[in-house]
Amino acid sequence: MYFQQWKDYFLINQSHFSHIDFSKPDLFCLDEQKLFNSSIQQFQRGEHSEGKHLLKYAKQYGDPCYTEAIKLFIKEEQTHALVLATFLNRHDIPKIKDHWVDGVFRMLRQLSGIENTITILLVAEIISKVYYRALMNATTSELLQQICEQVLKDEEKHLHFQCCTLKTLQLKKSKTAKLFWEMYFKTILKGTTIVVWKYHKKVLQAGGLNFYGFDDACSSIINELLQMIKGQKEIPSALAPLQFEKLIA
Repeated sequence: MYFQQWKDYFLINQSHFSHIDFSKPDLFCLDEQKLFNSSIQQFQRGEHSEGKHLLKYAKQYGDPCYTEAIKLFIKEEQTHALVLATFLNRHDIPKIKDHWVDGVFRMLRQLSGIENTITILLVAEIISKVYYRALMNATTSELLQQICEQVLKDEEKHLHFQCCTLKTLQLKKSKTAKLFWEMYFKTILKGTTIVVWKYHKKVLQAGGLNFYGFDDACSSIINELLQMIKGQKEIPSALAPLQFEKLIA
């Protein structure tokens, strides 16, 4: 029953974008489009996944509530992709079918079992938290700001959800195995920050970050998550309200 609350949370959160009026006129100026289009297209593609491998591994976990929570999590990520696609369509910006960075992430998630898959997902969500905060700060589009705000709220919960999974998996491991996993986690994140900076630095810079600021923000998040996974810091309850001011600080 450990994951019952997460299943309940995802069910409650299914109307998370209902407050946004997508028919309202929106201005996304040409200067911003030149800077941000390619970046938003890549993140929109990255948000879309059928989640077949994740669901397969979730079923092996042996908890029906966890499997249902994962199904709802996948649906929520697909909604992010759909909402970003709606924004792109509103401004006649084409979607892309694939990008090599997204392909690498998908390959890494499929390498082995649930722990590796969730670890790679957690890396992507750390990056997303910093990226969408920067994009929200950088754009003058009211619609895009609202989308980013809601995605940030969702991603914060996703981070906590994945920490719950990894915490239970880590309980079964030796100290050495835990150490190697932590090194792997940090190495993947560090490499990802370098690649993401190369392809998305225009958005990050417009949002007030240089490379060191971006790297520091990601490092700060992973350190907090590791404290949760190790049991050194409490993981917020699935149904606990978020303090949005902390998400955008």
